[in-house]
Amino acid sequence: MPLRPHRFFLAGAAHVDRRARPAGTFRPRASNPGSMVESVGGAVFNAGLALRMFSAEVSMMSARGGDLEAGLVEAAVAAAGMTDHSLIWLDRRTATYTAILDDRGDLVAGIADMKIYDLLSGRSFTRRHVRALMDGAEALILDANLPIAAIDHLLGAFAGRPVAAIGVSPAKAVRLGEHLAGLTLLFLSRAEAASLVEASTSTGIALLAELLAEKGAGRVIITDGASDVAILDHGAVTLQAPPPVARLQDVTGAGDTLAAVVTLAFVDGWPLVEAVRLGMAAASRRIASDSDGSRDCVAAIHAIAAAMTAPRPSPLA
Repeated sequence: MPLRPHRFFLAGAAHVDRRARPAGTFRPRASNPGSMVESVGGAVFNAGLALRMFSAEVSMMSARGGDLEAGLVEAAVAAAGMTDHSLIWLDRRTATYTAILDDRGDLVAGIADMKIYDLLSGRSFTRRHVRALMDGAEALILDANLPIAAIDHLLGAFAGRPVAAIGVSPAKAVRLGEHLAGLTLLFLSRAEAASLVEASTSTGIALLAELLAEKGAGRVIITDGASDVAILDHGAVTLQAPPPVARLQDVTGAGDTLAAVVTLAFVDGWPLVEAVRLGMAAASRRIASDSDGSRDCVAAIHAIAAAMTAPRPSPLA
């Protein structure tokens, strides 16, 4: 069924992504001939693109420097139709993320230069016009690039409304550890979930979901590349196989797309498992395309979700 437009406030990363990919088979610890592609990304920027694809109203706050990259980010946010109230430090560098991909499009390594986001304190969100945007939003999506003080402030400001959080990386996901019970939805990779519960990355995602539930988490979605997604919904764990992807282009931003579409569907009243299926379909469109998609692919996303295999209970349940 079609999703109604909703109003979201997004807080976190919007920066320049650089993705390097070899021209042939990737050879580790060697110089690989290839190409570098530069575009605007970041967890909440990617989430905002996905929300805009479904006609949601998006207000965003991030941090930028006074360099060329800042102009690229500003232009991309405006082109996507998001309301931008990011803070600018003219003497700082805009954040960048550099990803090394193999010949299949899978991530080999990534370097995140995100120090500027540490300047986003809780006080950053107390400006009058920002408070007005937050008051008018139905839900919040934040990412763990934010410092703990900012996360604390935002969760207090959105008390009683849906709040979704994106883990970003194993090193930063732990910033969400004190707020597991206060998050409506939490989106993690397997490695990020393992870091939050201090478990091995070889731990199965269903068990990781159970361990997060023991720490107070209510609803968690744990991804594991092309493997099953674990969906925790107040103690019950369900596994959902992702849709097949005929031609994988680039995994960058897929998890953020998943998070945004799941949150939108959940706010719209969908059951969590059905919302996750729609989010997985949107993510599959993203990683199979050279672009982030457009509104004319919404029908295709719904069709992919409808054709997906049925979810199944976790064997631990």
